[in-house]
Formats: sequence, C-alpha cells, structure tokens
Amino acid sequence: MAEFAKLGSPRYAFGDFVLEPAQQEVRRRDGSALNLSPRLFNALLLFVEHAGELLDKDALMRALWPGVVVDENSLSQVVSSLRRALADDPVASRYIQTVPRRGFRFVATVTALPEQTATRTTAPTTTDESLRDSIPPSELGAPLASAAVPATRSGQAHASTGTRRHWLRLTFFGAAAASLGAAALWASRRALRSGAEPPSTLAVLPFKPLATEARDELLEMGMADSLIARLSVIPGLVVRSVGSVRRYAGPEQDPLRAARELDVAWIVDGSLQRRGEQLRVTARLLRGHDGVAAWTGTFDEKFNGVFEVQDAISARVAKVLAPSLEAFAGARSPVSGLGGTRNTDAYQLYLAAARYAQDMRADGLRKSIALYRQALEIDPGYALAWAGLAETHRRTLFGTDARPSDAFEPADAAIRHALGLVPDLAEARAEQAFKLYWFDFDWDGAERGFRRALAINPNVVTARFGLASLLLNQGRVDEGFAQMRTTRELDPMSPVYNTLEAAYLLEAGRRNEARSRLNRALDIAPSFWLAHCTQALLDLADLKTDKAIAEMRRGVVLADGTTRPLALLGAHLARVGEREEAHEILNQLLALAKSRYVSPSSIATVYAALGDVEPALDALDQAFLARDTRLVFLKDDPRLASLRTTPRFVALMHKLKLDQFGPGLAPI
Repeated sequence: MAEFAKLGSPRYAFGDFVLEPAQQEVRRRDGSALNLSPRLFNALLLFVEHAGELLDKDALMRALWPGVVVDENSLSQVVSSLRRALADDPVASRYIQTVPRRGFRFVATVTALPEQTATRTTAPTTTDESLRDSIPPSELGAPLASAAVPATRSGQAHASTGTRRHWLRLTFFGAAAASLGAAALWASRRALRSGAEPPSTLAVLPFKPLATEARDELLEMGMADSLIARLSVIPGLVVRSVGSVRRYAGPEQDPLRAARELDVAWIVDGSLQRRGEQLRVTARLLRGHDGVAAWTGTFDEKFNGVFEVQDAISARVAKVLAPSLEAFAGARSPVSGLGGTRNTDAYQLYLAAARYAQDMRADGLRKSIALYRQALEIDPGYALAWAGLAETHRRTLFGTDARPSDAFEPADAAIRHALGLVPDLAEARAEQAFKLYWFDFDWDGAERGFRRALAINPNVVTARFGLASLLLNQGRVDEGFAQMRTTRELDPMSPVYNTLEAAYLLEAGRRNEARSRLNRALDIAPSFWLAHCTQALLDLADLKTDKAIAEMRRGVVLADGTTRPLALLGAHLARVGEREEAHEILNQLLALAKSRYVSPSSIATVYAALGDVEPALDALDQAFLARDTRLVFLKDDPRLASLRTTPRFVALMHKLKLDQFGPGLAPI
C-alpha cells in the first residue's frame, strides 16, 4: 500500500466507499457523503494509504496530534468513531483491525482510482434557497442545532465576530460563505428531509473563572450541576453525569479534550466573572469534534447568593439552549422537584460526599456516609443528599464486607426520607429499585422500579446500570448490553461501570471488547481492585495463568475493605492445582467470619472450587438467610457451576424464583 502513497493517487476505493483526498471527503457508492471531522478524515486517509501495514499506536498519535501529548484513549476514540462511521464491527472487522497491545491495521482491499475532472464550484455567498439547499454539510459547516438563539443581556440574538470569522475559515477554507443563520436553516431543513438522527450526546463542563485569584469553586461546579439537572430531562438527550465532568474543573479546562474523552457530540462550557455585586456568566454550546460555537449567551445578574444565581442563570441558559437541542431530542419535559438545597455548606458537603463514594474503597465510602450525614444535619430537606446516602450505603455491599441488612436498612430509611420530600425523585426511585433487586429478590418489582426512574429522568446513571444488570442476569442479553452501553456513555469516566461492562462482556465471550473496556477502566483508576480482578479473569481466558494469579493477588492488596478478591484468589488457586494455598485462604475466611460478616457466597465459591460440595451448599443456605446480594448471580456464576445439578442448589434456585429465567450472565 506504500506504493499508492508514493504515486499520490487522487482517489481510493475500498469496500463501499471512495475517499477523495483533494476534496477532503469520503463518499458512499451511492454518492452520499460521510460526515467526518478533519481529524477523522486524516486518520482514515492514513489507514488507507498504509493498508495492510501494522500502524503502531505511538506512530498514529504522533501523526494525528503532531507536537501534542495525548493518551491512548484519544486514539481509541478516533478509531471507535471511524468504525461507527464505516459501520465496521470491532470484532469481525472489515476495515480497521485491532492488533492487541500494538496498534491497528487497515484490512480492506484498497484500489487507486484515476483522477476525475472536478465539477465542484466554490460555495456561493448568495442566500438564495435553491443554492443554499444544495450545499452539503461538509462545505457549509452548519451546526447540528439551531444557532439563531444566543441571548445577551437584552435577550437579543448575536454572534461574536471572532467566532464567525473562525467558523468561516474552517468551513470554507478561506472562501466566502453563507451566514450563520442560513447555515442553521439549511441544517434543519436537510435533517427534516433526510429523516436522519444527529448525535444527541452532551456534556456540561464546570464553569471556569476569568480571574483565577477570585475563584468560587462552589459556583463553578454548581452551574454545571444545575444545567445538567435541567437538561437531563429532555427526552432523547444523553447528558453526561456530574461525576464524569468533575475532573475538568479549573481555568486550564480544554473543552475539545473533554469532548474526545467523554465521547460527546456537544459541549457546554462557560466562564464566570464577578465584580462586586455583579456577576457576568458566559455560556457556549460547542460542537465536540471541532469546537465551533453553535450558540453563545452572556448573562448579567446581581449576586445575591450562590443558589439564587445558579437558579437564575441555569434556568435562562437551559431555556435558550434546550430549544436548540430539541430539534433532535424531542419535546421538552417540565423540570420539577430537583431535590436540591439552598444552603452552601450542605451543598459543599454533598459534592465532597459524592466524590468520595466514586471508587468504592472502604475508607472513601465511610467518609462519604459521614459527609452526607453532615449535610443532612444542616439541611434535613435535602432530598438529593438522602438519595446519595442511600446509594453509598448500597455501594458498601461491594466496597466492603457489609452485611446486607446493615446496608439496606439505613438505605431504605434514606430512600423514604427522599421520596417523602420529592415523590418523583428519579435518583431515589433508582435506589428503591436496587433494594427490591439486591435485597428483596423481587425481580419484577425491581424492573418496574428502574423503568419508572428512567421514565422520570432517562439520564440517571444508577437506574440505567441497575436495569442493565437485571436484564443481563435474566438472559435478556441484547437489551442488557444496550442499557450497559448507555450506562457507560452517561458516566464514561467511571472505573466501576467500565469494569463491570468488561466483566459482562468477558462472560459473554466477547474478549476483545472486554479488553478495551478494561483498559479504559485501568487508565482512569490504575489502582481499582475490581479492575485488577477482572483483568485476572481475562488473563485466565487467554490461558495466561501466572499473570492471572499475579493480577488477582494485586486485587487482594488493593481491596482495603472487602474479602471478595481473596475468595476469588482462593477459588482460582484451587482450579490451577494450588490446593494447599487455597485451603489456607478458606481457613482465613472462616476465621474472619467468626468475628465479623464475610459473604457466605464468597466462602461457597472457594468450597466449590475445592470440590467440597456439601459445605458449599451449606454456605449458600447461609447466604440466603443473610439476603446475600451475590445470590442474584447464583444462576449463572461460573464459579458455582459444579453445584448446579445438586437437588439443594435446584431448590435454592426455585426459592429465589431464578429458575424462571434462561441462561444469563454474571459479573465478577
């Protein structure tokens, strides 16, 4: 393929596409154009010109981001976007093949085509509708959302001269162009005619200060939090969670980098400037692939309290912004009952509590619970804090060796407080569904609960994850993985959701996809114990036994409050013939269980691996009495496969009503 690069062929054909470097475009066989950003086009051209060659990751990153230091995730996002554009399957690739730990190879046959006489003309500057409608998006560069709504202090539309000049340079390469309003008109008409669904993924970044010496971090994060809450209820719009955008706080924020890492089509960012009692807030809606502003608004408010300003500004921004997005997201739903607080101290404690709960470590979970309680002492009417407290109690089931009743009794009380304050608080409804799922073993009630929460707010990530897990456990695999993907899209920076998706993919035999998700989790949180244990299972599937055991030992060291990794280590040592150490681990677990709670299902896992059937079944009976959460995975846990035909196991399945479902999937 290097010969084609030397010949400088003007056009390349591969699969169902023709790539034209001179025109900077890719067309399908039917003549329709692919909508690729400049970076995606350059990446595809690089692959095509080196078809059949292994292109290593470092070389690709140097070529696509010259002089800029980026991580492998940026490259992965480019490759993923190209695959989506080409309708390529990452497993059975027709175009871009992944070479594990090395790079990528373009595997399609590429043919050099003779040059054609150009018939394209320079984009006209006229506003005549027939000419305007004939210009394709790649030349017009129209934003996907209406750009005719930027609000100023007087509420009038405007567009900055600098932004307009930059936009015209990008879209016409120096040629004259139609106005921003004409472009938006063309885009909306084109979308209506084609019936296409443009991307509807969005992230709201923490607002940044113009003067770093006068930062108000509460207001910066609070503006994003308020906007996320308001925009999340727009049907069809996927809004990244507060947790996923928190790391982008600060004056050095890069919205394009955030868009790449969060994999969103749109970014909302903004700036804050306070002078005495006056506060000026500027917000922008940016296209994620190139940073072009589709909308800019500036608001002046009297600063009479952080929450009053948050409410005033975020309500005005959402009112202006939502119609721009609703062209693709559907009709707006009313915002009601957000469950917030008016107390700055309570809000700061709430933000800190949510941050500590993220990594599921025992010390972080304890701090999170304490901080939520402090917030609620200050403001007992803070419904979102009650819901957050319930979620953290639930997380202790996997981050620590919490007894299920010790987790769900206070969680249930917190849920009742939250719903008493805001009956349709989606976050609280999600936690109520988790209790039905993980403690009451009420499968139908749990599914109704998760779906009810998502009907209220489709962007509540906990409800999305709960539904995904339930569906995968019950064998409704396609729908379950679709929900799991949406979970990860809502919170792409979560090591927990990336790891659990990897674990489910691994159980489904989709190792390459599992590896990709797991690599992402370890990029985000290199010391996350659950990711290392999942890596061990992946290594076992790859027949890398020594590496797998080493990874499992690493997970044991990193897990500061749960014995689950130790039980998994014992089980896998038994399976590879290290029975003596496996027995030592079993005895260690039994000794611990005399003084504190240790999950009986974990003990059953080690017994089963050692071939001790009756003690394993005894442990599972104890698990049922304790309402052990891991019993929800009983039907499909591969570590218990040797017990499935025994009458006692069959009876337990019937008691749990798990025998009504077909084969499903169980995570680690």
